[in-house]
Amino acid sequence: MNYYPFHLGDYAAHTAHLEPMEDLAYRRMLDLYYRTEKPLPECKEDVARLIRMKAHTAEISDVLREFFTLTDEGWRHSRCDSELARMQDKQAKAKASAKASVNARSANAQRTLTVRSADVELPTPTPTPTPTPTPEEKTKTARKRAAPAVLVSVADMVAEGVDAQSATDWLVARKAKDLPLTPTAWQQVKDEALKAGMSPADAIRAAAGNGWAGFKAAWTMPDSKVGPLRLVNKQQAIEDENRRVTDEWLRQQQGATT
Repeated sequence: MNYYPFHLGDYAAHTAHLEPMEDLAYRRMLDLYYRTEKPLPECKEDVARLIRMKAHTAEISDVLREFFTLTDEGWRHSRCDSELARMQDKQAKAKASAKASVNARSANAQRTLTVRSADVELPTPTPTPTPTPTPEEKTKTARKRAAPAVLVSVADMVAEGVDAQSATDWLVARKAKDLPLTPTAWQQVKDEALKAGMSPADAIRAAAGNGWAGFKAAWTMPDSKVGPLRLVNKQQAIEDENRRVTDEWLRQQQGATT
């Protein structure tokens, strides 16, 4: 440490009683303490040699006992330790600030280099020839392009009286055959249902039960190549069975009373 604050008033107030050689010894011990930034040696002869006052060990001994504290590390001075700690903290902050400044300048230089590199015209890459699509790929692409933006959903069919399960099953069958249900296709199904004397709900229930992806009125005829109509109406079957059991129970009750 090449510099330390020296408060004349404090020094004079604490050292007014010292003899000239004691005062000189004390000043030189302070200089040695700050310059080496460590406690003074425990041996007073070593201290006398370091401050060039070998003939005044008695004065040095008196000053050490009055202003310093003997520790395992040597003679410590509380005011000197406080000033050294303050100086070391200031140095650490200055180093951290300098490092941050260097890092910031380095980052700015890197960004500038990146921008300049981006301005350099790069060679135009050779275009890769586009492979010729196969007929199958052309068909799939055409189907994707032909798909309408809006399709008839299960909710749309339920709104027209079709039960949700039948609508879902029927749409699954159409999807398996890649047949999206467009508004036009749905209208055709309703027209065919009208021809067969059926509601759209009955038509879709019949189609879902028979695994048909579409519906034609002709398919419901006995001589149809598709086969006779096989309506799958579980709810109706349950109701018929319940009615039969109820009628049987009533007959048994009437027989018991007669």
